[in-house]
Amino acid sequence: MTPCVPAMGPMLAVQAMQMKGQPAAQMNVVAMMPGQCIVAMRVHTETVKDSGFRPMPSTPSTGTPPSTSDEEAEDLDNRQRRKPATKPRSWQPGPVAAGLVRNPAADFFAQHSQERLQRQLQGDRQEVTKALGALKGHVWDLSCHQAGCRLVQLALESASQQQASELASELKGHVQQAMASPHANYVVQKIVTRLLWSSCSFVAEELLRAAVQMSHQRFGCRIFCRLLEFHARQDTALRLVDEILQEAADLCCHPFGHHVVQSILEEHGFEQHCDVVAHVIGSDVLAFAKDQNASYLVEKVLCTSSLAYQEALLAALRPFLAHLAVSRFGCYVARAVVEHPRTHRATALEEIRMCLPELRKTKHGQLLMADLGFVRRFPRKPSN
Repeated sequence: MTPCVPAMGPMLAVQAMQMKGQPAAQMNVVAMMPGQCIVAMRVHTETVKDSGFRPMPSTPSTGTPPSTSDEEAEDLDNRQRRKPATKPRSWQPGPVAAGLVRNPAADFFAQHSQERLQRQLQGDRQEVTKALGALKGHVWDLSCHQAGCRLVQLALESASQQQASELASELKGHVQQAMASPHANYVVQKIVTRLLWSSCSFVAEELLRAAVQMSHQRFGCRIFCRLLEFHARQDTALRLVDEILQEAADLCCHPFGHHVVQSILEEHGFEQHCDVVAHVIGSDVLAFAKDQNASYLVEKVLCTSSLAYQEALLAALRPFLAHLAVSRFGCYVARAVVEHPRTHRATALEEIRMCLPELRKTKHGQLLMADLGFVRRFPRKPSN
């Protein structure tokens, strides 16, 4: 039978039960209220142990309850509950705290003032030579650093050809890594644009058999464009072009690769290279003409390829002029077809006139109508 005790604080109830010889860990404590009996709790041994609660020893005297008021008992109970259940473990250093990652560029700037080196590189020949001596042996580490790459570029501009060649030689074996770096790629571009081919040919040599992969990269495509812009007639550069054109269909539609193909089509490639691109585009000219990246290349091919390929592409595009005109990116190809010297302009305009209602609904359609003379182009109002 569960013993009942008069209504009192929870601590006094436990103490009263201990006075009657019943363990607090195995009993039901019941608080008697006027007209009802409510089971307050059942305390288990594990709970008592884990919570940090320790029952107060019974009073070894006449059996009368200790003279503690309800407020004092509740305050004592609250203090008991605030005690931690277990002793907190002391902090132990983990593997992360064992050491820090070394930053060579930060170590360099800890020993050399960046502002002082910049002033020296902009000074006379003696000061430039002194600054280049400080940079020697640290070019690759600095090229991968945001501030360091600017310092290396300034050094390449201020140095003589011989001195710049010595600095550039420290990037040998790191070209592909530099093409993936948001900072070092600018150093490689500066090497290509600043140095003679005899000093920067290692850049093209390290890109062989990886040209297509690097053309897909955000920064790698820029280096290819610089190579074609300044050294397009060199043998290694031409080998890179041949390697790239093997995947021309994929690169024409790629957001970064199409810049490399564009550089080939403009003034940096031979006519046979333009014909290779024209042949690839002619395999599915309508799809390329409506593609966001390839549509500009279709316009270029219509101007740079041989006359035979130009005629073939024009013949394939003319039946779809109206379809291209309403396309967001094909409208630029439609304009190029209409304005091509081998196109009968009046006939082409009549085909586009049939889709004028649809062109009026879109912004690119309205621009095409203005370019072809269907509507008058009004000058923009100056902003206040």
